Parts: sequence; C-alpha cells; structure tokens
Amino acid sequence: MKLTLSFISLSLTISSLIIPSHASSSSLPSNSFLGIAPQDEDYFKGEIIKCKNGSKTFTKTQLNDDFCDCSDGTDEPGTSACPQGKFYCRNAGHSSSLLFSSRVNDGICDCCDGSDEYDGKVKCPNTCWEAGKVARDKLKKKIEMYHKGVALRREENKQAKQAIARDREELLALENEKDVLENLVKQLEGQIQKLEQEEHLEKEEKMKEASNEKVEKEKSETEEKVDSQKEPLKTSDEEKMGLSWKSPSNQNEKDEFQSTEGLSREELGRLVASRWTGKKTEDQVEEIDTAKRDYVGNREKEESAHDEHSINNALQFNENTQKHHEKGRNDAGDEESVADDVGSSSTHYNIRLEDHENSSDIATPSHQSWLVKIQETAQNILQSVNFYPTPVPNLDANQVRNEYNNYTTRLHDIESRISSLTEKVKYDFGIDNEFYLFYDRCFESKQDKYVYKVCPFKHAIQEEGRSETRLGNWEKFGSSYRMMLFSNGDGCWNGPDRSLEVKLRCGLKTELTSVDEPSRCEYVALMYTPALCLEEKLKELKQKLESMNREQPWSHDEL
Repeated sequence: MKLTLSFISLSLTISSLIIPSHASSSSLPSNSFLGIAPQDEDYFKGEIIKCKNGSKTFTKTQLNDDFCDCSDGTDEPGTSACPQGKFYCRNAGHSSSLLFSSRVNDGICDCCDGSDEYDGKVKCPNTCWEAGKVARDKLKKKIEMYHKGVALRREENKQAKQAIARDREELLALENEKDVLENLVKQLEGQIQKLEQEEHLEKEEKMKEASNEKVEKEKSETEEKVDSQKEPLKTSDEEKMGLSWKSPSNQNEKDEFQSTEGLSREELGRLVASRWTGKKTEDQVEEIDTAKRDYVGNREKEESAHDEHSINNALQFNENTQKHHEKGRNDAGDEESVADDVGSSSTHYNIRLEDHENSSDIATPSHQSWLVKIQETAQNILQSVNFYPTPVPNLDANQVRNEYNNYTTRLHDIESRISSLTEKVKYDFGIDNEFYLFYDRCFESKQDKYVYKVCPFKHAIQEEGRSETRLGNWEKFGSSYRMMLFSNGDGCWNGPDRSLEVKLRCGLKTELTSVDEPSRCEYVALMYTPALCLEEKLKELKQKLESMNREQPWSHDEL
C-alpha cells in the first residue's frame, strides 16, 4: 500500500515536470484566457460574452472549449476550432505577435515562447530572450531617437506659434494700413479730379485766348495793308528810314532838311533827336558836323552790329516821335511820355545803344538829351526783364499725382499680402499647428532619372529633365495627421488621374526618403519629420521595453 502511494506521488511529480510551466506560471494567463491579448481580457470577463461581429452570444464556459460558436472565432482564441480565430503570443522578452488560431497545436513552434503548442506534443524551447535582444536594442535606439525628436518637435511647435503670432499681427496691421490708404487714395483721387477740371478749363481758356489773338492779328494785318495802299511811295532817304513829319513851316527848317542830304543814318538819327530837344538850328548844324566827323573817324573801329543796333534805335525812336508830333505834344511832359513809350517798346528787343565821344556836346546837366534818356531806360529794362523765362511746372499737381501713384502701388501690395496671409491661415496645420512651418516649403527626393517634389498645402510633382508631371494637388491630412493626401493630378493615358499618399514617420529632420508606384498612377511616398515624434508614442515605446525586460521568460530547457 505504501509502495502504491509512493508510485502515485512519483507519477504526479513527473507529470508536473512534463506539463509546460506556463500552465501554472503567474506570468501567463489561465487556460480560459489562453491566446487573448492583455488589453482584450476585460472583454471576456463577463458571464455572457458577445461575438465581436454581433452574430450571437456565448457563455464563459464556452470560451476555449474547442468548439466554434462564433463565425469570427471570438469564442476560440486559444484553440484551432475556428478558422477565423487569432492567437496572441506574449513572447516575454521579445515582441508580442498574432497568428491564425489554425496554427495552434499543429506541431510547429510559431511563438518564440512556445505557447502555441501547449498540448505537449512538441517540445518548443523559449528563444524569446535571445531573439529579443536584437529587437530590444533596436527598440532602445528608437526610444533614444524619439527623445530627440520630441525635443525638436517642441522647438518647432514653439517656432510655429511665434510665426502664427507674427502673421496674425502683420495681418491686423495690414488691415489697418489698408483702411488708411484707401481713405488717402480716395482723397487724392478727388484732388486729381479737381486738378484735371482746372487744367481742362485752363486749356480751354488758353485756346480761346490764342484764337482771339489770331483774330486780332489778322485784323491788324488787314488794316496795315489798307493803310499802306493809301500812302504814296517815298523814295528819299527820309522815306527809306521811315521818317514822316509835317513839312517845315519856315525857310530855316527847309534849309535844315535840305542839309541832311548825304548824311548817314546815324547822323540822321542824331538830327531827329536834336530837333526834339528844342535847340536852335545853328546848334543842330554844329552837332551834325561834329557827329559826322566823329562818325567818319570812328566808323572803321565800330562793329557792324553796333550800326545795326543804332539804326534800329533811330527807326524806333522816329516812329514814337512821329506819333507825338502828330498830336502836337511839344512840351517837356510830352518828352517824358515819349521816352516812356520808347523805353516800353524797347523791352521787346535786345537794344544796345552806344555813347559817342561827343555826347557831352549834345546833353547838358540841366537838359539831358533824348538819346541818353533812351539808353538809360533801355539798360534799366534789360537788367530787370528776363527775355527767356523757363516754364514753372505745377509742382502741386505733380506732387499729388506722384503721391497718388505711390500710395496706389502700396495699397496694391498690401492687398496682395493680405490675400496671401488670409489664404494661408485657412489651412489645417495639425492639432498643435505642428505643420505650420511646412507652408511655402518643398521637399525633394531624386530617384533614378526622376526628381520628386512634395510641396505641402500646394502640390506634388515629378520632374524628368525639363518636363514636369503633376502627381496631385493638396487635398488634406489623413490617418490622424500621419499621412498627407494629394489628388487630381495629371491624367494617365487610359487611366485615372494621378494621386499621391505621403506617409509620415518620426525623424530628426524633415526629408522625403522614397517614392513608389505600387499601382498604376497611384504613388506612395515616405517622409520623416520631427512633427511625428509624439510624446504619447514615446511613452508607448518605453512601456513595451519595460514589458520585454520585466522578467526572464520561461524555457523548457530549464526543467
């Protein structure tokens, strides 16, 4: 009897060694939770469990009873009863995995911890720790990269916030400046309209004056032509010089004019001037003789231009004296008005009068000669009159137009910038505006003969030499900001319009690494960026590493 009890005890001991340790290990689930992921265990804790596809329900006792109650395999995660079931491999020390439940207890070790072959027909050594060393090292490097990426993401988010604040501030300032400029431009437009009206009236007035002047000129020319036809032809030197006054009333005057024969034009001019000074005939003759001697002695020394000026002076003076003589003005007051008339008339010509050496014989301190008076008057007028005035521009009008053009140009630039900023801020830049700095940027990748260029919020193109193919226009973000979608690109021949999906991954810099065309005219690209280095993902990676390092996995070899 004692021998029998000892044999039974020994049998139990051997059986405990044969049965896999995971059946009793606290690190593995109980038999009812076999093949269930830890995050799904709460789903199977109730007494009545519903199939995940909603087709029916089953009781807790029906869980892993090796009979398929749910068509989707919900009730048999740890057995091979349901073809659609999934078995969860914990693989402590390595990465967990899922396999079809049809592979459970099929005689092949699919899980590195051997949990899929729990019926004991096959001995599966636990290789998770050794195999997991590479995965753990890779995971550690990934966690380290995420640490740096998270820091970069924080810095870029800070820069993005600053950029958003600057753009909003600029937009507000531009809106205010736009209002001011619009009012200013409106005021300048009113001033320009007023100026244009004034210029139009001034132009009409000038045209009217020019027309009146033309009419007066034609009338004057007509009258002069009629007068000239009435006057008899004159052949004497007096007629040639334009001298015309009444016939002398006495013999002395007749003798005086007879003595003018053979005199030069300058001498005749002096004679005419002396006549109006009121001097006696003897003095006149003496002055004529003196003037003739001086003229003959100095004629070769004088320039021809001086003679011409003197003749013009005499002719002009003769015309004035003729007018006054006809009106009978012989007193001193009349003489002054003649001087004034001659002086005013000389303002239209560049008159140059020469003083002769014997001018003192003609003029006295008490009675100055008319030639000296004419000369002084002409010189004073020449000094005070500008014969060639330069036109003075309307500075106010030009300034108004320049200001209008400058402010209009500035207003146009401001409106363009406002439109650009308004277009920019309407986009979705992510939860934390992490993609704000992507605006107005393009990322390139060269592969073989093609250059791929992705410009977020705008378009994506494929370049080959000088030719360009549009792969798509910006559409939106997808997959919780883990993908950028471009659509409605250039059409393929006998196919759909081109499109592009850009998958985003955590990286220490933003770069486009690869572009592929898995389907005709449908492209897929991969881009790394700190914008995808999320703190939540970093925590998840740390927890995974902790679970891999939590305990040494069991192994059949240790038994």
